[in-house]
Amino acid sequence: MKRPYANIGFFFLLLLALVIAGFTPRIPETPFFGYFGHVAKGVPVPGVIHAHAIVALAWFVLLCVQPFLIRANRVDLHRWLGRASVILVVLVAYTAVQVMKRFYLQGITQMPRDTVLSLLSQSFTGLSLFLLFYAMAIWRRRNLHQHVAFMVGASLAAATPGLARLGLHVIGGLPGILAVVAGIYGTLVAGMLFAKFRYSRPVSRSPYLAIIGLFLAAHAMDFVGSRSSAWRWFADKMVSVW
Repeated sequence: MKRPYANIGFFFLLLLALVIAGFTPRIPETPFFGYFGHVAKGVPVPGVIHAHAIVALAWFVLLCVQPFLIRANRVDLHRWLGRASVILVVLVAYTAVQVMKRFYLQGITQMPRDTVLSLLSQSFTGLSLFLLFYAMAIWRRRNLHQHVAFMVGASLAAATPGLARLGLHVIGGLPGILAVVAGIYGTLVAGMLFAKFRYSRPVSRSPYLAIIGLFLAAHAMDFVGSRSSAWRWFADKMVSVW
């Protein structure tokens, strides 16, 4: 009997390819220098960015491998790697904070401090979503449909920086960002409808509703809340412990 979500590994592979494509070219008039393009040319890159790229890429590769282990009936290895992924996620979080710290220290020498504090919102909300969805996926690992849904949410949260860069490169400006945002919601709605029509999962109790709601809150924070005095107060307290 064919296992549910047997082909989801191909979705994760496509997402990884898009992320790599987004992190390859330099985006003019932005601080996005194109990590993989720099590495391919031998251009020096700060060590903290190397470290974050390596552990984030390792997590994404592991995410892609896991569904194929299930297809191959290697459930034992799937579970072992799932436990090991906790270490990778801790490293992703730690290096992400170090990258944020580097951005802040560099940014305040080039632009107003309030602007830098506002820009930190995107990294903070993205990392928070990733950690929350990953934690939920682990907690609900015995419920296949919820486990998959939260892993999809975690993958989209992790992929957002690369997808945003790809949108800026291919389309440009705000339309490129909005296209990526629309793609994220389209993917989540498609996942919810697939679960409903393929596996008869009720939409009213779908974990995708919570995931969509949290993405909406994060995007509202990025576009509006990041300029608020409340966020800048919080960000100021956050950077004060760095």
